[in-house]
Amino acid sequence: MKISLPVRISANVLLPLLGQLGKPLDAGEEVVVDFASLRHVTPAALVALVATVIRWRREKQPVEFRGMEQCAITSYLQRMDLFKTCGIDRPENFTRHDATGRFVPVRLIDHEVDAMGTAMALCLAPGGEEYGHEMSGVYDMAWYVLTEMANNVRQHSGGLGYASAQVTRNEGLVRLALADNGKGILGSFREAGLAWSEAMTDTEAIQKALEPRISSKGTPTNEGVGLTLVAELAELAQAWLLIVSGRGVVRVIPEQGRIGSVLPHDGVFPGTLVGLTFRQNAVRDFALLLHNAKIHAGLLPDVAGGANFRT
Repeated sequence: MKISLPVRISANVLLPLLGQLGKPLDAGEEVVVDFASLRHVTPAALVALVATVIRWRREKQPVEFRGMEQCAITSYLQRMDLFKTCGIDRPENFTRHDATGRFVPVRLIDHEVDAMGTAMALCLAPGGEEYGHEMSGVYDMAWYVLTEMANNVRQHSGGLGYASAQVTRNEGLVRLALADNGKGILGSFREAGLAWSEAMTDTEAIQKALEPRISSKGTPTNEGVGLTLVAELAELAQAWLLIVSGRGVVRVIPEQGRIGSVLPHDGVFPGTLVGLTFRQNAVRDFALLLHNAKIHAGLLPDVAGGANFRT
């Protein structure tokens, strides 16, 4: 199978690519990934590709990368540690500079989740760990989302997960992405023996996972609010959220709310991908934003008789 990466892997192009990455392969079938045309890529695409390549190799499928000499952003892909994380040794004909305030290379989600979240948040929002700093809201938002989603990967996926992030200074946007090559949300529910999941589709399983206190460890429970609150935070901050698992897709889009769909062309993405994009100036008071998200999700009473859901 040959996968030719498009010129730009943006939000609309990512979904067909995810379906292509999940196509079934014959035993021992070689996969060729051609980078020649690629000019722009998001963190979500990077972590999805890495998780998939690692899965292919785990399943003993030969994988070859081609077109790296012709690719206009090969050095950027190296700085993002795409090739290194995929186990490909390629000479670096450039000097690495400090990535603070710009991007976080792809990294494996290991057992040091809090430390990972701290390191990534510091890179995305330098100085934001200090109370009252102008970047403290961005730091807190990034740390919260990254650690909540990484813990989901560690606890439920049954596979390896990867994270990456990027700041686009001109647009004032922060992009966070995590992907794993595990069993997916629906598979996690079914493995836990939750009878109500047997007749579900992948999209319905994602939507169920967004409900408060729904966990693959069973219900009732005090757990299972991480993905719920990430979705609430996205809505209240007018952010963009993408969740893909199996054939299912759920997007949170500003002014449109939550939209469920399926991957095009009967595509499947084994595992789960979560991508969040938010404006830096939309999360200045993260504590208030999180408090309002908990009220909006029904996890806290609205004792004031009406919360302010915009920060």
